Amino acid sequence: MRPSECHAVAERLIMITIIGAGVAGPLLAYILNKNGIAVSILEADASLAARHQGGMLNLNEGTGKPALKAAGLYDKVMEHVLAGGDALLLRDRNGEALFSDDGNGERPEIDRGALRRIVVEALPEDIVRWNSKVHSIARDGAGFKITLADGTVTRTDAVVGADGTWSRVRALLTEQKPAYSGITFVELRYLNADRNYPAGLDLVGNGLMFALSAGQGFIAHREPDNELCVYAALSLPEDQISRQFSNAELVELFEDWAPEYRQMLATSDGAPITRPIYTLPTGEFWPNSRGATLIGDAAHVMSPFAGEGVNLAMADAADLAAAILAHPDDIDAAIAEYEVAMAERSTRFQIESANNMDLAFAPDAPAGFLAFFSSLAGPDEGEH
Repeated sequence: MRPSECHAVAERLIMITIIGAGVAGPLLAYILNKNGIAVSILEADASLAARHQGGMLNLNEGTGKPALKAAGLYDKVMEHVLAGGDALLLRDRNGEALFSDDGNGERPEIDRGALRRIVVEALPEDIVRWNSKVHSIARDGAGFKITLADGTVTRTDAVVGADGTWSRVRALLTEQKPAYSGITFVELRYLNADRNYPAGLDLVGNGLMFALSAGQGFIAHREPDNELCVYAALSLPEDQISRQFSNAELVELFEDWAPEYRQMLATSDGAPITRPIYTLPTGEFWPNSRGATLIGDAAHVMSPFAGEGVNLAMADAADLAAAILAHPDDIDAAIAEYEVAMAERSTRFQIESANNMDLAFAPDAPAGFLAFFSSLAGPDEGEH
């Protein structure tokens, strides 16, 4: 698009406010802003470094990679991937390695916080309004009135919810709320693992490690700078998911697992963090609504067992930006076009994530995952 065309688009298009500066919100803002679209982001975090963003994520061929390429950020992101981070290891509760694969670089791994930083820092500084927690959003004539937690009021013509599982924007569009999946992750982090936690480093390996059994398991990943991120997975009733677990309690909960796992659970850097897994109904979305839509987890939060959460969010951002640029004078047409594509793409990954989670914690686990990984490996690939 030529500069003169960008200027014309900016004159015609309404102001778009994005709620949430995770990865998808800033990616959407970046594409729109560089094409002359008026956009701002409201973010509850006080700054880019306000909190840890979670573990590693893979960049996938059909979703995340094309979105980053469409934004022109792919090469920059690839500078920060973890070499060898796409290695895969499957263990059983006795610590035995059932399957391993060194990876081939097709699904490169990057730290979630690093990815977010790259996209946010590509934006002009005034695009993200930090420390702007949304209290409420209401329709206001042809636009929207957004009230922040500090009482500040801002108005906008269109709003995009990139605000995650408990999206404020979603309530404008549907009464649908996420439901607890029955599985809760407890996150543990290990710093300077090569020096402080060598046994844990050996257990996890070079990339992603699954250790699975009926109703329990571990999902762990090696991270840059010799860090480990480990999720202990538990089947818990919903009335117990708000509690905090001590390291000693986790050791007891995994008492019939091999000593290597219990040793890893016995200590960590910082208190364990409880992360219940919530999902939205598969294939159920909202009626198209004037001036508002959702991207990422706000639209289709699912379990992490399809490996597509952030990738789908980036694909949503790229598709919505493309639709807006194709319909610069009709935001509602752009939203309608985007939502059709988003729903079709997301539904199949919702199904995949639900099926894979069932497989992960089935009574015969890890048999299902072993069969799945083995089917993906060629005759000379993998080790099992």
